[in-house]
Amino acid sequence: MLYFAGLGIEQSLTLKSVFAMKKCEKIYYETYTSPVINEAVQKELFEQFGASRVELVKRTFVEDGRKILETASHADTALICSGDPMIATTHQELRTRAIKGGIATTIIHGSSIITAVGGEFGLHSYNFGRMVTMTREPMQYTAYNTIFNNLLKDLHSTVLLEWDEASDFFLDPNSAVKSLLESEKDLKQEVFDPDSLVLIASRVGTDSSKLSALTFHDLEIADLGKPPHILVIPGKLHFTELEALSAILGRNAGTFRDNSAKISRISQRMVTKYSTKTIKALARAKDAAAHSEHKINFVDIFENVECYTRDAERFLNEGKEELAVLSIGYAEGLLDSLRFGGQLEFEW
Repeated sequence: MLYFAGLGIEQSLTLKSVFAMKKCEKIYYETYTSPVINEAVQKELFEQFGASRVELVKRTFVEDGRKILETASHADTALICSGDPMIATTHQELRTRAIKGGIATTIIHGSSIITAVGGEFGLHSYNFGRMVTMTREPMQYTAYNTIFNNLLKDLHSTVLLEWDEASDFFLDPNSAVKSLLESEKDLKQEVFDPDSLVLIASRVGTDSSKLSALTFHDLEIADLGKPPHILVIPGKLHFTELEALSAILGRNAGTFRDNSAKISRISQRMVTKYSTKTIKALARAKDAAAHSEHKINFVDIFENVECYTRDAERFLNEGKEELAVLSIGYAEGLLDSLRFGGQLEFEW
């Protein structure tokens, strides 16, 4: 049997995990899942189960996994970690290998920062979208687009920050936010600006935990507590979430910006912008036709321009974004054909 036991964000032993480990010949304690290690728990493990049975292991040992699987193939074995064991994809892969190798597995779940951070700020768990990890790389397009897509649905985004165990490097919140603002300069989808709201949690589950809510602009000069940090970019805040944030952080609910309020897809901005321009240009085209010396009937063309424009707005409202963009393109093209063909002169 191979036990995957999570110690939770507070790194405390549950009765179920203690009973399981009493049966184990070997207990592997991986220390890379969280940089915050509860020394008291380590001491208790060695005292309860003996130094010969408990082994502290690094990421490369777990990723290789052969020693763990070999031990588990003939004796009860435990792999324990901070948080929840199945949050780590490395542990999921090891469990799959164990099952394929005929080794029974049991998961003893623990609390995770992924679920805990929402509760710390009083946010509803079902209002969170896809989470993302930010690294020290200069352009964070994946993070930018993930948050953008969440905000389009009014959802909050959990942002994990890189921790390099080997060099003890922590990506700090200020650097992460600067990367998002740099990405904004390139992608230009109007997702972030200096007034964007970010929630920051430091060392959740410890006595030195700290919660902050700041604009991107104010982040650089703020005391955010010690690493590790986790960020939340809020979307549309429910009134009960606003009440909770206000109570937890001691601030007026009106100071928490709705990051999703001005978010729109490129297609929506395009159709909205060009529909207005096309309708104005159509009016000028009709006026030019009324004063034209050419005896040409433009009624059918004008009617098609109006139909395509209405179709573009309808398709956009129905979520058919590609058709919306194509329709407004057809409307513009018909008007352009009159100008380029020399049949009518009017300004766009």
